[in-house]
Amino acid sequence: MADVVTVCVLEPCCAKSEPGYTPIPKPHYVRTPGWSDSCHHLRSERRKATITEYDTRGEAEAEYQSKACGWRSTDGWLYEGEMPPDGERFRIMPIKGALTTHFWHGEPVEIPFPTIDLAREYAEEYHEYPDGGRHRQILYNIVGDQDTVVRWSSYTVKAGTELTAGDWA
Repeated sequence: MADVVTVCVLEPCCAKSEPGYTPIPKPHYVRTPGWSDSCHHLRSERRKATITEYDTRGEAEAEYQSKACGWRSTDGWLYEGEMPPDGERFRIMPIKGALTTHFWHGEPVEIPFPTIDLAREYAEEYHEYPDGGRHRQILYNIVGDQDTVVRWSSYTVKAGTELTAGDWA
C-alpha cells in the first residue's frame, strides 16, 4: 500500500462543467444531432489542474468522485504515490484530424501525469460522455509538462523531438 494517494482533477470553468449539472432537454427547433447544453468554454479557456495528496485511498476517492462526475465529466486521475515536482511530469499532446483531412499536433492537455505509463493509460482509455459518445486518443505523443519535447509516441515520433502545436503530424 502506498504512503500517499494523489488526486488530480481539472477544476470546472463554469456552472455547466461542475459535477451534478443536468443539461436542459434538446429544444424542438434544434435539429443538429451534435447539439448539447454542455459547457463550450472548454476549448477556449484553459482549466486549472489541482493536485491533492491524501494518506488514505478512501479520502482520495471521495474527492475524486465529488469532482469528476459531472456533465462532460471533469477530467482527472487517482495515483498511488506522490506527484513529482514541476519539470518531472508529463502531458498528453494529441494528434488531431480526420481520415478525410490531414493530421496536426494539438495543444498538450492541461492535466499533468506523474508517469508516462499513467499518461498512456489515460489516453488509451475510453472516456464516456453523457450523450453516449465515447472517445479514445489513438494517435498521441507524451511530452514534458514544461515543454513539448517527445518522451514517448504512439505515432512513431522519435523521443527528443520538439513539437509545435498546429504543425502537421
